[in-house]
Amino acid sequence: MTKAKTPRTRSPRGVLSDKPVCVRLLPSERQKLERLALQENRSVSSLARLVLLEGLAVYENRSSRAS
Repeated sequence: MTKAKTPRTRSPRGVLSDKPVCVRLLPSERQKLERLALQENRSVSSLARLVLLEGLAVYENRSSRAS
């Protein structure tokens, strides 16, 4: 007898999955995101979140130096 598989979440704990952020991309930007996600064996959403987090860190560092 096999166990029923329990659904696995891909989001880290605490992520507001009921409050998505929509982003409009150019077709070329979407293609890059899809290609990289495939290479890294991630979903497009997962990769977009990682890119956003890395970009936020860069943006915050740049903003703090300008102050």
